[in-house]
Amino acid sequence: MRVANRPVLVLNKLWTAVGVATLHRAISLLYGDYADGHPKAHIITPPPVGSYETFTWDNWSQLKPDEGEDVIRATRDRRFKIPEVILLTRYDGMPNNRIQFSRRYIYKRDNYRCQYCGCRPGTEELTIDHIIPRAQDGETSWTNCVLACINCNTTKRDRRPEECGMKLRKIPIKPPFTLFKGHRVNVPMTWRHFLSKAYWEVPLEHNMDKELGKI
Repeated sequence: MRVANRPVLVLNKLWTAVGVATLHRAISLLYGDYADGHPKAHIITPPPVGSYETFTWDNWSQLKPDEGEDVIRATRDRRFKIPEVILLTRYDGMPNNRIQFSRRYIYKRDNYRCQYCGCRPGTEELTIDHIIPRAQDGETSWTNCVLACINCNTTKRDRRPEECGMKLRKIPIKPPFTLFKGHRVNVPMTWRHFLSKAYWEVPLEHNMDKELGKI
């Protein structure tokens, strides 16, 4: 991964995690000031690397990187430590925690796998099945819709699973809202002081770069 694209955890002014930004975007915020001269963001050093000290970029740039750690290379002789967490000084917003009910997220939630036989035949051979059929007043919802391969869907028809000897691999749920967007990453220890276990063990789902452009 290019250093400029390295993820940085973003906190709002209440010290609540609201997303991630690329290092490039984070540094532009650290350099930026509001019209009254107040900085837009500070760097935080949570344990185990610090004790929640806050730094402006000017202060941070005076710190000497440890031997062997990744660095930002400004010039051949000038290197800076990489910030892992930044604090927005005036932004108090929170990410939108609604996940749109859609075919895309059903496929993603069920890992492109038939929830009856467990096969993964490809998207063209998968359909969305209503566990309680619509003919029996079944709802189109997170908890009543699952992926099914064409063979299982044909076998089940307009019946409940128990009516045709079929069994779900797992009970469907509404996907939990996740804070970030992207792929699985190794979350730095410094992030875990601001994220619950539930957050950092799931794929990242919310990227702040576009939203931070408005700050």
